[in-house]
Amino acid sequence: MTSSRLLTHRKSLSFVGRTFAIMALLMVESAWAQSTEKVIFDLGTPRSDGGLILDSRGDLFGASGTGDPGVMGTVYEAKRFANGTWGLDVLYRFLGGNDGRTPNPGLIFDSAGNLYGTTQAGGANSCPSVPTSSCGTVFELSPTPKGEWIEKQLYNFAGNADGEDPSSGLVADSAGNLYGTTSFGGAFHGTVFQLTPGSNETWTETILYRFSGSEGGVGPGGLIRDSQGNLYGFTRGGGVTENGTIFELSPNTDGSWTYHLVYTFCSRTNCSDGSAPTGITLDSQRNLYGVTNYGGMVPCSATSNGCGIIFKLVRDKGAWDLHLLHKFCTKNQCPDGAFPSGAPTLQPDGTLYGLTIVGGNTNQGTLFKLVHTSTAWVLTSPYSFCPSFPCTDGQDPGGTLALDSSGNLYGTTPVGGKGNGVVFQVIP
Repeated sequence: MTSSRLLTHRKSLSFVGRTFAIMALLMVESAWAQSTEKVIFDLGTPRSDGGLILDSRGDLFGASGTGDPGVMGTVYEAKRFANGTWGLDVLYRFLGGNDGRTPNPGLIFDSAGNLYGTTQAGGANSCPSVPTSSCGTVFELSPTPKGEWIEKQLYNFAGNADGEDPSSGLVADSAGNLYGTTSFGGAFHGTVFQLTPGSNETWTETILYRFSGSEGGVGPGGLIRDSQGNLYGFTRGGGVTENGTIFELSPNTDGSWTYHLVYTFCSRTNCSDGSAPTGITLDSQRNLYGVTNYGGMVPCSATSNGCGIIFKLVRDKGAWDLHLLHKFCTKNQCPDGAFPSGAPTLQPDGTLYGLTIVGGNTNQGTLFKLVHTSTAWVLTSPYSFCPSFPCTDGQDPGGTLALDSSGNLYGTTPVGGKGNGVVFQVIP
């Protein structure tokens, strides 16, 4: 692996999720090591941060950043047919006006089959910080009996106090409240917000927390929610060391929320505990698992503190302890991968799966598997992308993998395929 390629990826990670390209959906039909790829259709702009979800039938739903000429993003469904083929339906095309533009990955369903998501920009309000831009939206897509989908704006951000530029998806509680984050607004460094449904199909926003930067602001990412109603999230920067944090928000009986700093990264020598988290997930014991883009003390280049880590945070008597499960690029040429991205996907048996942007057999990224044995955590890389050029199976994968009931995994790459990225399936 050359340091120049890794440095290029290091510089581009902050905006790789905004890369726009044409997407091709691919299906990996055989086992990990001998996987074959089949291009099903061209779609348009995969998001490198993944975010595909599955419904009860096993169909895939996702969001892309652009589409046909004049289209500022789409929400699509990939339908799985009985004969193993796939078909594509574009459910909605954003036009960049009041309906929003650049939808984020991380769609969610409600019990009625409606989809909810956010757009990074667009909407009815201009942002004070960037008067030529609009501040983003929260939207709902509802299916009709005729098979069409109707888009509705639930909330238009206005910048300043209520937030600006949501850059991740949503989570919901049993009452139908929606929770998310904005990258800016509030006290400039972003917010955590709640949207509450009311009468006449109106929604009310409540700011649960405004980041100031010193306690962990700068680009808060997607939230997860535990069975007790606590919210967990991460910031990509900020905190005492400016290298990101994990935080918890706990609801109080009076309706207020209490912020808890769970962990500050790069608090150990040379960032051996990681730097710049990109996603977290939760197990049944309320332990947190996640990855960081950097850190780990294995130098990817002369100017870096590491190629990223996988970590576990365990709560012990009210405090949290970080356990290092794996540090990437542990051998020359990084066969285990480098720069992991997105939250790891947790199987019921405790196995973790995830993606690295580079590394592997041809340095085009890996799908990794982390298993806990009786004595240690053991990482393997069951699939390396781009076994031969051109990279018809995709390259530089990133984001969170979706897992179906049969254990198959789905994700996206921003490049490769016909040249502009793929959605892929891996069958263990």
